[in-house]
Amino acid sequence: MSTPTLAEAVATAVRKDILDGKHLSGERLIELSIAHELNVSQITVRDALRILEQEGWVVKQPRRGVYVRSFTPENALEVFAVMEALELLLLEWLIPVITKAACAELGVLLMTARKHAHRSERREAITVLFAFHEKMGTLIDRPLTNHLLDGLRNQVRLLEAIRQARAPFNLRELHAQIDQHEAIVRALEAGDLAGAQQHSRVLYAAYRELMLSILRI
Repeated sequence: MSTPTLAEAVATAVRKDILDGKHLSGERLIELSIAHELNVSQITVRDALRILEQEGWVVKQPRRGVYVRSFTPENALEVFAVMEALELLLLEWLIPVITKAACAELGVLLMTARKHAHRSERREAITVLFAFHEKMGTLIDRPLTNHLLDGLRNQVRLLEAIRQARAPFNLRELHAQIDQHEAIVRALEAGDLAGAQQHSRVLYAAYRELMLSILRI
C-alpha cells in the first residue's frame, strides 16, 4: 500500500472536519487558515482542496474561493435519484454472483451497525452502513459504476453530516434503516432480485424524506 502524500493527508483532515461539523455546508474554506492550523504550505492545501473537489466534498467558485458543498432540495433529490438507479443496477449484477460468504460479510457489518445503534452511536452506525454499500460495490467488477457511486456517496455523507448537525438523534429511525439493509441481504441470499430492489427503494424513499425535511428547515 502506498504512503499517502501530504496533500492526501490534509484532504483527509479537512474531510474529517467537514463530517464532524467543524466546516459547515456552504462555508468558505480559507487556504491560509487551514495551512496554519495543519502546519503545511498553502500549495499543499490547494492540492488537498483539489482532491476534495474531485471527490465532491467541495466546490470551487471562480474568483470567490472554495466552499463546502451545499444543497438545495432539488440537488438532494437528483443525488438520491441517480444513486438509487445505480444501486438497483448494482443489485441486478450482484444476484448471479454473490456468495454465501459475501452475504455473511455484509451481515457482520450490519451486526456492527446494530451494536452502535444500541449504544446510541448514530455517527458510527451510519459510517458502517456506508461501508455496507461500498462492500457491495467491491463484489462485482464494474469500475465505472463504482466510481460514480463513490462520488455520490460522498455527497450523501455530506448530507448526512448536515442532518446530524440539524436534527435530534432518532433511534427508531436508525434501527429501521438497519432493518431494510438486513432485508436486502436476505433477498440477495435467496436470489430474489425483485425483493432486494424493493427494499432498496423503500430505503431510498426514507432517506429522501429525512434529508428533504432537514433541507427545508
